[in-house]
Formats: sequence, C-alpha cells, structure tokens
Amino acid sequence: MPTSQPPDDSRAGRRPGDLVTLSELGTILRRQAPAMILVSALILAAALVYLSLAQPLYRTAATLLLDPRGGTSLSADAGQRPSMDTSVLESQAKLIASPAVLGRVVDAEQLVKNPEFGSGRPGLLQRAKEALGLRPAPAPPVLGDPKQAATAALAERLVVRRSERTLILEVEAWSVDPKTAARLANGVAKAFIDDQIDTKSKASNAESVWIDRRLAELGDKIHDAEARVETFKTQARIVSANGRLVSEQKLETATAELAKAQLKTFDARTRLAETERALKTGDPGATGDAAKSGVIQQLRLQYAEIRRQQDTLGTTLGARHPALQEVGQQLAGIRSLLAAELRRIAETQRGEVAIAVANEALLKRQVDDQNRDAVQTNQSIVRLRELEREVEAARAIYLRFLKANGNLAQDSVDTPVARIIAPAIAPDRPSSPNTRAVLLIALACAVAASLVVAILRHRQPMAVWRPAAGRGLSFSGSAEAGPALQRVGAAAPRPSRSPVTS
Repeated sequence: MPTSQPPDDSRAGRRPGDLVTLSELGTILRRQAPAMILVSALILAAALVYLSLAQPLYRTAATLLLDPRGGTSLSADAGQRPSMDTSVLESQAKLIASPAVLGRVVDAEQLVKNPEFGSGRPGLLQRAKEALGLRPAPAPPVLGDPKQAATAALAERLVVRRSERTLILEVEAWSVDPKTAARLANGVAKAFIDDQIDTKSKASNAESVWIDRRLAELGDKIHDAEARVETFKTQARIVSANGRLVSEQKLETATAELAKAQLKTFDARTRLAETERALKTGDPGATGDAAKSGVIQQLRLQYAEIRRQQDTLGTTLGARHPALQEVGQQLAGIRSLLAAELRRIAETQRGEVAIAVANEALLKRQVDDQNRDAVQTNQSIVRLRELEREVEAARAIYLRFLKANGNLAQDSVDTPVARIIAPAIAPDRPSSPNTRAVLLIALACAVAASLVVAILRHRQPMAVWRPAAGRGLSFSGSAEAGPALQRVGAAAPRPSRSPVTS
C-alpha cells in the first residue's frame, strides 16, 4: 500500500494564473536542482564533445594594393588614363574569387589530392565514429571533375573584402592547417596578379597583331591615295614649283609682260605722233624724240647757222641779192634733208609700233590662255583638295596607330594591376571553434534549459495517494467517500494575493 505524500505547500490552493514569489521560486529551484544539474551537465558535455570533435580552422589574410592606372594603348596618353571607380574595384574583388583565378591555386597547391578540398573529406559524424573506435564508412566516389570540386571547396574557404575609400583588398582564407591557410591566401593573391598579367599580355598581343594589320592596311591606303593625287595632277596638268602652282606663276609673269608691252606700244605711238607732227609743221625744233638722232642734231646746227647768216645778210643786203638768195636755197635744202630724215625716222617708228602692237596682242592671247587654264585648274583643285584631305586623314589615323603601337611597348613594362603589400602568415591559434564562445553559449543554454525544465516539472500535475476510510482506495470526487486520490493544486480556491516582486 503506497504511503501518502504530503501536498506541496507552494502549489496547494494556487490557481494557474497566480504569480510565483521569489521565495516560492527558490523552493522550486531547490526541489528541481537534480534535474537542472542533469540538464546542465548534458549540455556542457555536448559542448565539450563538440570542441573535441570539431576540426580547428585557421584564418589568415593577404593584403593587395590595386594599381589605379588602366586603359588601352589607343588612349591619348598613359598619364591621362582615368582612375578606378567603385564599380571597377568591386569587379576586381569579384574577379579574385573567380574560377579562373582559383583554378590556378588548385593546380599550384595540388588541392585535388588534399582530402580537405575533396568531396570525400570527413565530416563531424565520421570524426565522431573515429573517436569512438568505430570503422567509418568508405568515402563515396568523387562525381564530376575533381578540379571543379576542389575549386568550389576553395571558394567556400575564401572571402575578399575591400576597405572603404581605398584601393586595398584583403584576401582571407582558412583551413585546418595554418600553413595551408597562409599558402592559400598568398596563392590566391599571386594567382590574381598572374592572371591579370597573362590576360593583359594576351590582350596586348592580340591588339599588337590587330594594330600591325591595320598599319599595313593604312599604309596601302595612303599609298593608293597619294597615287590618285599624283594621277589627278598629271591629268589636270597641275604642277607645283616652290610651293606654288606653275599655272599661277605663268599667269603672273604673262600679266606683267603684257603690262610692259602695253606701255612700250604707248611709247612707240607717242614718238610716232611727235615725228608725224614735226613732218606736218616742218619745224625742226618740234621733232621731239627725233631730236635724239645724230643726223637731225647736225642738220639742226647747220640750219641754225645758215639762218643766222640769212638774218645778218638781210639787214645789209636787199631781198634780191644773190648772196641772200643763195642762203635761202641752202635753208630750203636743209629743210628737205630734215623732212627726209623725219620720214625715215617715222617709218622706223611705225615698224616699232607694229612690232609693239603685235607683241601686245600675242601677250594678251597668252594671258587669256593662262586665265582659262587658271580657271580650269581652280576647278580641278577642288577635287585635288578632296584627294589630299583623304591622304591627310589616312596619315592621321596611321600616326595614331603608330602611337598606339608605342603605347603597347610601354604597357608591357608597366607595373601589374596589383601588388602584395602584406603577405599572409601562418596563425598561431585557430579562429574556430572559439572555445570561450562555445563554452559561454553552452553555459547560457544550460542555465536557460535547466530553468525551463524546472518550471515544466513544477507545472506538471503530481498524483498524491491518500487512504480511504474503511473502503480501500478510491479517486477523489467519489459520492460515497472522501477523496482518496487528489491532484495537487485541486484544493478549494483561496483568495488571490498580490504578487511579491522583491
């Protein structure tokens, strides 16, 4: 026959909505201390098992400084190339974790043979079986490309961070081995630089081949354009000398000679008019240009001397005096000689005038021909200028590509896109699992779990056996006898009291 258990004073007569005082809470904790200790011990033991079975991970980082210079060889100047913006920096950070860069690290470090980066690397359950002495199940075969699996595993163990408003990137890697973690961080940084150098070299080689091909094409284009210019000059009879067109020089010379010929014709006609006027008047002093003749000058001297004699004789002798008449005959003879000489000079001057007029007409025809040639040449020069502009444009493009070819040589000796300013070193202690953090979390979980268990056990109803008077045992609530088995807390309700908060 079971013995009776005294009812719990802390729960007797309480309703479910009543609050628990501090004294009652202390009583509950004391009564549930074994269960709380058991739960806390289990949680702490689980934490210790996790710490003993979890693989330690070592973290380390390599620091990269990006080179802000960039651009292509066709840029105007390497010193004027734009600097990197935020989008370019983010792209560089994404590029570091790309499969192309990580594949280099997988090949260099032979991560395919490393169990940590293979698909058959042991998990926590397998390590637990090994710790218990059980034979673990064989590793499943590797499906797919082992290099891709190792690359994916490396990507999971890699983080790239960029400092704000700087060109510095941190490549952080972690592994179960500190030296492996340092090699991976440095390897990824070096692989990124090598990948950028190789990409830049391939792009430079491809661009160099393309530029050489374009230079050859442009050279042929310039040669053809210059040939078209020379052919057009020959067909249009456009000849240059001393930087000027020969047709322009000829026109200028012919115009000057025509002006001289016109002046010469005017002078010849003027002299002829003076000579003819002298012939009409019969005055030897009005001969003008004819006076330059030696015969005319001598006849004029004789005429003046005879005329002086006539004037002298005229004062002493009569008009019919033989001496005076002889002198008059001499004067008439000199006049006839002067007239004959003037007629000869006039005839000569008429020939000079005819020659001057013919020369002027010839020069005028030449000037007219040169003017027509100049007009035609000017019309042809319009087309010539178009051909020359084509040559100049082809030369400008050719010179630009020559400069681009020189920039390629400069780019080949430029510094790489980044450099390692702080290589990763092997850490002394693992970064995870953090023993202190795990123990603190386990302790907090143990306290919280023990409190929850204590409250739940306190809230759970407990059966109390009580002897029935003269009728054996019966449940409470029987109509014939008093309560034989009564739930704790099922007593008559009592007035609620104010909760004690302190």
